[in-house]
Amino acid sequence: MITMTRHTTPITITEGEAVLQLVMDNVTSLSMTRPPAKHPLFSAYKLALVHEIRAYLSRPSPSFIEVITAASPGGEIIGFLLYGLSASAVVECGIYYTAVDRRFRGQGVMSLMVRELLSKYPISSLSCDVELVPVYERFGYRPISVRETHIVMAIGDPKEVTPVLDTTKFMSETPILAERAAASARAGEYAVKRANKALKADLDARKARAKQFLKARR
Repeated sequence: MITMTRHTTPITITEGEAVLQLVMDNVTSLSMTRPPAKHPLFSAYKLALVHEIRAYLSRPSPSFIEVITAASPGGEIIGFLLYGLSASAVVECGIYYTAVDRRFRGQGVMSLMVRELLSKYPISSLSCDVELVPVYERFGYRPISVRETHIVMAIGDPKEVTPVLDTTKFMSETPILAERAAASARAGEYAVKRANKALKADLDARKARAKQFLKARR
C-alpha cells in the first residue's frame, strides 16, 4: 500500500535527501529549461535545481511551504509534490514540483498525491508542459494562460500569491558558477556553444507550441 504524508517545512534531513534524490533523477522533466542529460552543463543545471528545492524544503516555519510524499510499503519515498500556500487563503495553493520514481510510474502514485492535495486545498494552480495538460485535466484543472514554455492550469479561481523563489538567482551562486566553469572546461567552448544553441532552439519551439496550444483551446 502506498502511504501519503503531508509535511510542513522544514522537513527532516532524511526525508529531504530522499526528495532531493528524486529531483536529481528527474532534472530534465522538472526544469522548465529541460536541459538534456547530454548537455555539457547538465551538472550545473542539476546542482541549481537541487539548491532551489532544498531551499524550499528547509524554509523555517511559518514557511507556507508544504510537501506531500508518497512512500512504498517498505517505507521508501517514491514520489513528492511540493507546493506553496497563501498567507491569507486557507484553501488555496500553487504546485511547484512533482516527481515519481521511475520504478513506480503507472501505478497511480501521482494521482494519489494530487488527490491528497486537493482534499485540503481545492483551489489550486500549476504550470506544466503541453504534453501533461490531459493528465491534469483528469483532476479538474483547466488551461488558463501561458508561462514561458508551460501551460498554466487551475482549479477554482486562484487569486492569492504563494512564496516563489527566484530560480535565476541560483544559477549565479558560487557553487553553481564553479560547476559551470568546470563543466565548460571539460567539454570545451565549442561544445557548450553548440549545446546552448540547440537548447535555445528547443525552448523557442516549446514557447511557440504552448501559445498555439492555448489559442487552439480557446
